[in-house]
Amino acid sequence: MRRRPRDEQGATLVLVALLATILLVLSGFTIDLGQAYMSKRNLQKAADAGALAAAQVLTQYPGTCNNVISNSAAITRAHAAADEYRRLNRETYLPASAETEFRVRCDPALRVLVVEYGVEGTTSSSFGPLAGSGNTIRTDRRAEATVDVAPIATQNVRPLALCSAALAPPYVDQTGDFIRIFYPENGTRSPAQCPKPRSAGNWWTLDCPEERGGATTVLETQIKNGCSEPVSVIPGQADASTPGTLTVVLEDACPSAPVGSETCMSGDPGSLDSGHIAESWKYLVDNSTESIFPVFCVSPQCSDDTSSGTGTNTVFPVYKLVSAVVCGYHFSDREKYHRTTGACAGNPYLAAADPDGSNANNYLVIKLTQARTSGSNSESECALGAGCDGGLRRSRLTS
Repeated sequence: MRRRPRDEQGATLVLVALLATILLVLSGFTIDLGQAYMSKRNLQKAADAGALAAAQVLTQYPGTCNNVISNSAAITRAHAAADEYRRLNRETYLPASAETEFRVRCDPALRVLVVEYGVEGTTSSSFGPLAGSGNTIRTDRRAEATVDVAPIATQNVRPLALCSAALAPPYVDQTGDFIRIFYPENGTRSPAQCPKPRSAGNWWTLDCPEERGGATTVLETQIKNGCSEPVSVIPGQADASTPGTLTVVLEDACPSAPVGSETCMSGDPGSLDSGHIAESWKYLVDNSTESIFPVFCVSPQCSDDTSSGTGTNTVFPVYKLVSAVVCGYHFSDREKYHRTTGACAGNPYLAAADPDGSNANNYLVIKLTQARTSGSNSESECALGAGCDGGLRRSRLTS
């Protein structure tokens, strides 16, 4: 028996209605997926920005990781920065996000400070009401950023070495954050462990990694502008548990100082008061310019002087990097200058005053600071606040 046309029409209408419903639901589901994706991407951007902003604030605080996380003022500032950058990193067409997590902790195994930051947000749902559920979708994201001792400096490195004994007790000449570093040549007040020149022509001045020319004019420019190539500490120091083993690690790493080496610096013949070198130091003092100094290791940090060679062939293995602002200098009886305002306010070492009245001492006055650098993903071997920490910090997203 043939089915009547009206029955077929009814079945067709039911099928069309069913398909229309399915298409409508699928359309709503697709819209929801798109909105959820955009929301997650926006939230991840906000979480990343918040975590990194907090970490960058915490690079400004010296000391161990535990010192930093127990500093309530530091944590409050970091939290405020995270909240500000979370709000700033929001697309105008999406609802505002909300914080779900803010935590700062130490990871002793990795020698880092960790910032954990979580956010959440909601978007309207087209599919939810059709499926009998709510009309909003909640999404959340989180991020982690770390703070550690930077193993490399990519800018502002000054071609002048510091002696490790002159930076730490019992030999350091220090008042607060200000340190007076005595240099050889005519001077006699630097710690006995800090080597005097083995031959004429090197006063701990350095060639930058990119050159080995040794011209005084080049040294003037490099002091003022910094080395153009990065300088990094010698790896493997974390496994050196005694001054003797640390000495071996540093000396073995630098049998020479080839052009381009980031870790082995070579001596420059420039004297501290020759040519227009003092003018470059004056520029740094007047502008409170951030400066990074390579440090070579002697007793008591190492068992012996780790520098080697003579004159322009002197090799300085980079033990650590120190961040500072230059606040004055006294180079023999020819060049004297200091500043006691701005970043150098409170400087107790006035260049006109010679410590022993001989007017033949050479010293540089620096104020220790915290500085932030970037450009390396290599693992830091130095814990925050340890003896190898010279104030140079790195902040980066890790997840």
